[in-house]
Parts: sequence; C-alpha cells; structure tokens
Amino acid sequence: MTDLLTPPQRALGHGLAAGPQRPLAIGATIAGAVSSAAVLLGCMAVGLVGWFASDAGSHGDTRDAIRVGADAWLLAHGSQLQLETATITAVPLGLTILCGYVTFRLGRWAGATCAVEDLRSAATGAVSLAGVYGVVAVLTAVLASLTTAQPNIGLAFVGGFLLALLTGGSGVVSGSVQWPRWRREVPEVLMAVVTGAAAVVLLMLAAGSLLVAIALLFDFGAAANVLSRLRVDVSDGLLYTLLVAAVAPNAALLGGSYLIGPGFVVGTGTIVSPAAVVLGPLPAFPLLAALPNNGPAPPWTTLLAVVPVVVAAVAAAVMLRRFPVPKYELGALRGLGAGMLGALLFTLAAFLAGGSVGPGRMSDVGPLLGQTLVASAAAMGVGGLIGGLAMTWWVRRRMFKQAASI
Repeated sequence: MTDLLTPPQRALGHGLAAGPQRPLAIGATIAGAVSSAAVLLGCMAVGLVGWFASDAGSHGDTRDAIRVGADAWLLAHGSQLQLETATITAVPLGLTILCGYVTFRLGRWAGATCAVEDLRSAATGAVSLAGVYGVVAVLTAVLASLTTAQPNIGLAFVGGFLLALLTGGSGVVSGSVQWPRWRREVPEVLMAVVTGAAAVVLLMLAAGSLLVAIALLFDFGAAANVLSRLRVDVSDGLLYTLLVAAVAPNAALLGGSYLIGPGFVVGTGTIVSPAAVVLGPLPAFPLLAALPNNGPAPPWTTLLAVVPVVVAAVAAAVMLRRFPVPKYELGALRGLGAGMLGALLFTLAAFLAGGSVGPGRMSDVGPLLGQTLVASAAAMGVGGLIGGLAMTWWVRRRMFKQAASI
C-alpha cells in the first residue's frame, strides 16, 4: 500500500539515487571509440576540403588528402612523422587540446550513465576507454603509412593511450555519482596546491598569448606581407587560420618561455630571449612575424622577468582565497608549493610545444628546458611565496575585523 501511495516524483528520484546500471566497460568502450573517431574524421574532412579547395583536386587524390588529415591527428598524439627529408616531432597542441576535451566529455558521459561503484571500477573503465583509443590510433597509423610518410606506430599507441587515460579517466571520475564523496576525501592541502599550480599554468599561458598577440599587432605588416607572397585566397586563408589555431598554444608556451627569461630557439644556432635575439632564415609562416628583430634587445625587456613572479603571486592569492589558512607558515608553504608545481607543469608543457618542424636547422625548435625549469622554479616559487603570505595577511585581517565586530 505504501508503494502505491508513493508519488511518481519521489519514486523517480529514488530510482535516480540508485544510480545507473549499465556496465562501465560498455560505456567506456563506446566513449573511447567515439571520442577518437570524432576528431579523426573531422581532421580527415578538413584535409579533403582543403585539398579540393586549394587546387580543385588537380594534384593527388582523395586518399592523399584524407591521409594528411590522419597524419595531423596522429601528430597531435605525439606519434611523430618520418618524411623523406625530415622527421616531424612537434605536436600541434591546439589539436591535442581538442582531442582531450572531446575525450573528457565522452568519459564524463560514460561515468554519468554507467555504474561506477568505486575508484577501482573507475580506473578499470578509464583503462578500457584508453585501450580502445590507443587501438584506433594504431590502426590509423598503419593505414596512413607510406614509404614517404610513416607515422611511428608505437608512439601513436602510447600517445593516444596516455591522452585518453588522463582526460577520459578524469571525465569518468568527475561524471560519476561518487565524485562528490571522493572529492571530500582528498586532503585540502593537496587540492589547494594543485589548484594553485593549475592557475599558474593558465595565467602563464594567458601572459604568453598576450605577448604573442601584441608582437603580431606591431608586426602586422610583416605577417600580411608573408600572406601576400604566398598568394593566399579565401580558402587558403581559412586553412591557414586552422593551422594557426592548431599551433597557437605552442606559440603561447614559447611566449611564456620568453617571459621567464631563457627564451627559446627557432632553428639550430638561434636564440630568442629578452637579453638577445639571434635568428637565421625562417619559413614563410605568418605567426613567425611575431619574432623580434635580430640584435640586442631593448633594456626594458628585462622588466618582463617580473611577469612570472606576478603570475605566481596572483595564482597563490586566488588559491588561498578559496582555501584560506590562518597561519603565515601554512599560507607560505601552500603558495610556495603551488608556484613550484606550476613551474614544473609549465616546463613540461613547454617541452611538448617544441620539436622538429622541418629539415636541416628547423629540426630544433622550442624552449631551453633546463634553464626554463630553473628560472621558472625560482621566479614562480618566489611569487607563490609572496602571494601566499599576502593573502594569509588579508585573511587574518578579515578574521580579526569579524571578531572585533562581534
């Protein structure tokens, strides 16, 4: 009788509370297949449209165009590409981020619609998702291989598996109904330091992006001159826009490396830093117009070394506003930890931003990793320490005011 009198809304709510019953292995397998295929097919479609729009299909055939799209997708997973004259190792991080976002969303869907009982089952689902993703990457590398352009099959699997494991696994965990309980069990200090480190990396990306944008604005004429010499029409312009978007995070990370101090190289024997700029012949690519001119840098560029310190201080302050502590030593330790971890993560991201982009001297493009790690750890550690102490002072001041008002 009680069941008959239960309102439909309450019965429905009880059913939702019981959680989804679909096996996670099935949902994770679907998520791995769909997330990998969705972006891969999109890249193939762009390659096909670009091939037809550029020369109306007068060179090559549709298989060549589709293969170019597949190679771009594989490069986004770090597979590398062995050509006749060079080995391309640079990763288009914009495309990598797109792949990661799609995989995260599909992993979140799997976690929300399937039964996730505990962390062990969530880990099993993440591995299933990543395994399917890695298999798709291997099949793509095998089918796209030519004697003149060979993706690295082993790296294709490793890159696809790791990307899907990190992003898809995060989606599975965060989409699960168990996530609020699991999150409460994470130590607050760990959440605080990781949150602060993520803020450091994001703010450094924003600072690097702003630097590149301002440099391009001042050298807009040079970029336009490059496009005019390439005789770019509307369709070619759209393709260049997509290409620039694919490597925009790479440029932002290199800009961040410049702000940190050691700078980066754009070819063997070159250096781009606030202290000096030494460049050689460069490919005709519009984004390279943002590079400064050869010679000693203006004295004011040394002031840019303050940016990473300020970034880390702001990130630490924002973190401690969300995770406040009343003691100076705790605030200092959290700020310092966030700055140091942020420096490590930024250096790792900068490492992924570099690589070989062509033959000869263009086989060396990217930041000076050792110097970048040391300089970023020093600057961001100091900044995090300052931000932690400043925000702790502000928190204590607010607490004293509230106590006095009572």
